[in-house]
Amino acid sequence: MFPYKKQTPNTRTLPVGWRFAEGRRPFHEETVFDEEVAIPLRDGVKIYCDIFRPVTDKKVPAILAVSPYGKNGAGFRIFDNIPFRLGLPESRTSGLEKFEGPDPAEWCPRGYAVVNVNIRGSWESEGDLYIEGSQRGLDGYDTVEYIAAQSWCNGAVSMCGNSWLATEQWATAIEKPPSLKCIAPWEAFTDFYRDMICRGGVTKISFTSFIFNKTIRGRNNREDIFGAFSKYKLFNGYWEDKVYDTSKLTLPIYAVASYSSGNHGSGTVRGWDKAPSKDKWIRFHATQEWFDLYTSRYIDDLQKFYDRYLKGIDNGWEQTPKARISILTYGNRSEAGPKWDVPYADYPVPGAEYRKLYLQESGKLASFPQHNEGSVTHQADSYQAKPSEFVLTFDKATTLVGHSKAELWMSCKDLDDMDVYVGIRKLSSSGEVLEHVNVPWEDLPEGVNTQHDVPMAQTIKYTGPTGILRASHRAQDPKRSTHMIPYHPHDKEEKVAPGDIVKLEISLWPMGIHFEAGESLLFRVQGFIDTSSDFPSHIDAKLENLNVGQHTIHFGGKYDSTIIVPVVSLPAQ
Repeated sequence: MFPYKKQTPNTRTLPVGWRFAEGRRPFHEETVFDEEVAIPLRDGVKIYCDIFRPVTDKKVPAILAVSPYGKNGAGFRIFDNIPFRLGLPESRTSGLEKFEGPDPAEWCPRGYAVVNVNIRGSWESEGDLYIEGSQRGLDGYDTVEYIAAQSWCNGAVSMCGNSWLATEQWATAIEKPPSLKCIAPWEAFTDFYRDMICRGGVTKISFTSFIFNKTIRGRNNREDIFGAFSKYKLFNGYWEDKVYDTSKLTLPIYAVASYSSGNHGSGTVRGWDKAPSKDKWIRFHATQEWFDLYTSRYIDDLQKFYDRYLKGIDNGWEQTPKARISILTYGNRSEAGPKWDVPYADYPVPGAEYRKLYLQESGKLASFPQHNEGSVTHQADSYQAKPSEFVLTFDKATTLVGHSKAELWMSCKDLDDMDVYVGIRKLSSSGEVLEHVNVPWEDLPEGVNTQHDVPMAQTIKYTGPTGILRASHRAQDPKRSTHMIPYHPHDKEEKVAPGDIVKLEISLWPMGIHFEAGESLLFRVQGFIDTSSDFPSHIDAKLENLNVGQHTIHFGGKYDSTIIVPVVSLPAQ
């Protein structure tokens, strides 16, 4: 947390060469800085923003960055706590960008105003702070229309940023402010209950607690999300208000997703997929969301999108492939890197083969079920316990892109419920469990050459896609489920009598992994999450769970336990 600095309303011009701090990126063009501007909301509350805009007589479009994380260099900053600063030296940005937001030193010379908004209840903004929900969208509507009406604005507004800043975009767009011409949600959940605090029905409050208790400041009340969760363990109307239903969005959308985030991957896809807009694009990158946000070629790419819909420039953006998928190969500095921005006509990839791999008692995955009934058992209540593992070695190059799904027959003789965690890992041809480094090797220090040289943190290393389900939450809504993504209502518990065998369908979050012949897919089933902490030394990544004793996986005969994977072809180069 960077120190709080009291701001007062003021307008000044930052000269060429001005720096926020030593070592920071300088401003290369004169920039008008309107500080601590009040935005009136419909209920009389005032929230505050900083506005950066180019020195020009022409009216310009505005890009909003909206969050509770502070502005003007104050507030949440985490990069120094990430190994190797995530490949982002301080000189990459000016320091006046909101955390996870666009840098005014980058965007003002491109002909855009950047508006950094502190949401209701954060910092000096008035009112009480709401944690997601419809109030966020209403405030977003008022903010968009206020900025669009300013004398320097051409009436066209968009939004930008990762995580909270991206979720604000879904919330605001749903309210359909007329001046919001397009959105670019780069990594955002769309269902607070399912994506953030109760994935698969299993409590996950460590990350949320860190965000709300360590990174957000304000003068008034804040919604007690943890008190609400202790009261409403199951999904109800309270949590429904924190779902962003994108099924009526028709404005242009440029969505971005990654594999590395433990919070955003599935929500981004859900929001993009449900939106009926004919002008929508999605891109999966191969790094971490903050690195991607400040990567020059993707800043240029985003500008092309904004130029088309905020400035009306006919620049051919519509010819951009609907889906660009970066596909991971894992590997070290000396080996081939990811396959970047592989173009596909849509997402999920049309024509994908959803291949069933059957679990075998031998520990292998096969294209056919085991004839005789069998089972394997693993200890589920210890983080040191060995998972149940199943392996398929590919005899030819194979690419997997999209959601995968586990269909498991399981039992527990020691308790009437199970928290089940599944994951896919990649093995080298020699059998080593591989990890993908989320920063290009050229942006890491010399001497960092292998995955073993990089500390284990989810922000900088990705292991593979995961899925989670509490057995008592296994019920599905068939009208809202798809063949690869079961929709669990989470509105009731159905306990499992000790020893009873039940079928669990568990969707894994999206993946994009390429396997060469001789490399292997490792499928794990266990009683704990198979990933690490997002922020080393900040939070404990281990989810709370209720597991006791052993879990048994059944297969063969009538128990066709499988993992279903999406096999796609690589387009001809």
